[in-house]
Amino acid sequence: MINEAKEILTSHWRNSSDVSPLTGERDLNFEVKSDPKRVLKIYPNASTEDVEFLRLQDRALLSLEGMGITPVPLPSDSGATTIQVQLGAVRLLSWLEGEMWAEASSRDISELGKSVALVDKHLAQLQLSNREIEILKRNFIWNMLQAEEIQSRIQLISDEKLRNQVASAISEFKEKLLPRLNKMKPQLIHNDANDWNIVCGDKIRLIDFGDMILAPRVVGLAVAASYLALDSNDPVFEISKLVRGYHSIAPLSLEELDLLVPLTRMRIAMSIANAALQISQDPNNAYLGISQSKTPSALARLATVDRNYSNFRLRNAIGLEANPNAKKVRNYLSRKLEIHDVVAPPLKKAKKVWIDWSIDNPKLPRSSSEIASILKESGATVGIGRYCENRWVYESSDFDNADSNARTFHLGVDLWMEVGAPVYAPLDGEVELFNDNAKHLDYGPVVILRHKCDDGTPFWTLYGHLSKKSLANWQVGKVFKAGELIGWMGDESVNVGWPPHVHFQLLTDLCGMGIDIYGVAPREEVSLWRGISLNPNLILRIPEGVDAHSRISGSSIKEERLVAIGRNLSLNFNKPLHIVAGEGAYLIDESGNRYLDLVNNVAHVGHCHPRLVAAAAKQMATLNTNTRYLHQSIIEYARSLIGTLPDPLSVVYFVNSGSEANDLAIRLAKAHTKRSGFLSLNHAYHGHTDSVVDISPYKFFGKGGAGKPRNVNVAKLPNLFRGDFRGPDATEKYLQDAVTQLDTLTEPIAAFFSESIVSTAGQIVLPPGYLASVYKEVRDRGGICVSDEVQIGLGRVGERFWGFQLQEVIPDIVTMGKPLGNGHPLAAVVTTAEIASSFNNGMEYFNTFGGNPVSSVIGQTVFDIVMDESLQLNALTTGTYLMNAMRELGREHPIIADVRGHGLFIGVEMMRDEETPATSEVADLMEFALTKGILLSCDGPDNNVLKIKPPLILNNSQVDHLTNVISDWLSK
Repeated sequence: MINEAKEILTSHWRNSSDVSPLTGERDLNFEVKSDPKRVLKIYPNASTEDVEFLRLQDRALLSLEGMGITPVPLPSDSGATTIQVQLGAVRLLSWLEGEMWAEASSRDISELGKSVALVDKHLAQLQLSNREIEILKRNFIWNMLQAEEIQSRIQLISDEKLRNQVASAISEFKEKLLPRLNKMKPQLIHNDANDWNIVCGDKIRLIDFGDMILAPRVVGLAVAASYLALDSNDPVFEISKLVRGYHSIAPLSLEELDLLVPLTRMRIAMSIANAALQISQDPNNAYLGISQSKTPSALARLATVDRNYSNFRLRNAIGLEANPNAKKVRNYLSRKLEIHDVVAPPLKKAKKVWIDWSIDNPKLPRSSSEIASILKESGATVGIGRYCENRWVYESSDFDNADSNARTFHLGVDLWMEVGAPVYAPLDGEVELFNDNAKHLDYGPVVILRHKCDDGTPFWTLYGHLSKKSLANWQVGKVFKAGELIGWMGDESVNVGWPPHVHFQLLTDLCGMGIDIYGVAPREEVSLWRGISLNPNLILRIPEGVDAHSRISGSSIKEERLVAIGRNLSLNFNKPLHIVAGEGAYLIDESGNRYLDLVNNVAHVGHCHPRLVAAAAKQMATLNTNTRYLHQSIIEYARSLIGTLPDPLSVVYFVNSGSEANDLAIRLAKAHTKRSGFLSLNHAYHGHTDSVVDISPYKFFGKGGAGKPRNVNVAKLPNLFRGDFRGPDATEKYLQDAVTQLDTLTEPIAAFFSESIVSTAGQIVLPPGYLASVYKEVRDRGGICVSDEVQIGLGRVGERFWGFQLQEVIPDIVTMGKPLGNGHPLAAVVTTAEIASSFNNGMEYFNTFGGNPVSSVIGQTVFDIVMDESLQLNALTTGTYLMNAMRELGREHPIIADVRGHGLFIGVEMMRDEETPATSEVADLMEFALTKGILLSCDGPDNNVLKIKPPLILNNSQVDHLTNVISDWLSK
């Protein structure tokens, strides 16, 4: 067949490359060893309907071409992508390079979920003809919706037990699942995300669309889930990751979630039935036997999954609280007046000591004598072990600390007292379960009580590590009244290796685990278990709190972000950093690696400056309230800012962010001018509120933007390096363009907004005299001028304190933000008394948090540090040193095309040649620098400008580190 394949390839695609066979279920596949490689697919004896279906596949793939995660059908010499030959039908597809999922060294299940969702989302938009719909409803053994056909194959399964399991799954599907599926909207789905149809690489890609059907999308998701289930002892854990990725692209409904695990079970049952049919027809086809050895055990595992627990895991995967009943339980306990203490004396009044069993405690008190000593030395009557504390004390065979998902997060609260201390029921309840879990480092005697909310919603409390004599006090169904004695704390021998205490836990469900319900959560499922096993302090009511909030892993945080945080809140770097601390000019990750931070202009005086931390803590401990009361710090801070600004700027409004500052500036401009026209510079960004996006071309002309509002005009950005105008008369041309934009505004000009170094455009330094000229033209037309200092103010530009001073202008309004609070949410608007008077029109302006005592003290302290540590001067000298070093590198490496900026606000533009921005090279440099402990970022319309805007404490030695790393990269 190889010779025939080569002849077809040469005749119809003029490709004479060698070919070699690939495996396949129904058609013949060949690798075409051209450059780039291709896949030739031959469909022997293809019928007219088969050809129509192949052409539908081509249409589907072409609609997906732009995403880069599916093959592309390539046209033959005739222009057709599917052609008929003597053998049958033939297609040539692009080759997707990478490891197959079945053989991949690493698998990102969430990324697989995203890819399946992307394909589903685009296929749902494909308009199908009546004939195509008819073809998709053909009799097909892999169409889950054709349950009757599947049932007819059950008798071919030789193993009676397996045959009964398959029959049970199909019966459930027909009676309970299919009626629900029939009410859902069908769409075109891939329907075959199996191990050999998934290609791993930079992206997860899907091949082989030969199983496409018309069905609700959850059917296709269940197909992908079924293959994950084959290789997992905990299939729902893997399926949850798939769901999380899918949901982040195409949100799933609760109805779809409820169907997914039963549909996954059905797909595996279907696979077993179909394999029996295919093997009976072709016992020598090795492809048919792939994965079949795994299907019986996978089917059995899914049959035993607790329905509540699996739904909790899937709910958590899409960002919902795991158990929907948790809210009812929390609400019931939060408003319940009478709750008895679990131990005596009362926990509110008892002297307590916290027993630290966290992984961060190198001298972990493990023995009974050590715990007793802590209690004695502190004079405490009870020790407290925290909820959700990450511990490494679990050493029995049930805990494998080498496992990335080992159970280490404590789900109860430990109450440590002497042996024999009594334990009481805090609420009315009855014994649900009890046992003596006598295995080493288990619970010993343990009892679970069932309670109920006012509306009947059940919840449970668990008491572990009690004494042997407590067992005689328990029987299933026995009712304990609130305050009644349950049992006594046991000694270390009874507690099977633990010092005397009671493990107290609050549960909203037993998850089918019974007495073995987890008391310790897996590392990767902490949020899940927080929604099942609630904070026991809802009952204990210890005023100091018991939640340890132990750090979860960076990988878990990344997964959680997919659904709990808005997707358009982006992350830096291909592998995002998990930053846990900051110090000076450095950020520190979870592994203790230090990174020189060259992009965080928010940390103006350095991360976690000790003087600033102390001032903030002192004021927070003294007073924090709003500005309806007199307090000194707001006046002192306002005066400090005013003292750096030219007359007549003298009235300050404090707000919380740069976006809010620019939003308020828009209101001030409208109130003063009674106009609504605005002028901005192209590529400028002034914030994220609705009104500010309207004057930010970077946003409204960018991806997802709605275009320029009718009351806003955009002047060309005066970029003398790569702008529309260059040469000696460029500034005048840019000015004339600004005048044209002013004169063609549909609404009279209210305000012109500009930075003096335009940040998001690539640190563009405005030419001398430009702002002065534009300010005059704006004012001549009755408008006012706003200087956006959110990024560049407070001494950063070195030569002057504010950026606008570089242009020798006096704005009517100055907006300030990022650096003012060194990370604390603090911003300001400073204007003239005249404009402030116009704004004082009878409508009160009040900002709940703006200018509060804590924020004001933080702002003043940042200001004082800038002055006391001569940071403006340091910005000038270190910035000059840095720019000179970069220009020196540029003389040897022409890819460094321009170095510009003032102080420590610097742009380094990289170009392959005069016309080609080095976008990919800059991205590569950022990743390279990361491996050398330096954080860089980029900006500009082509993302080819390194933006360097570090804390103002940067020194020459750190600059040398940067230039050495860039030099190494350039040499590479």
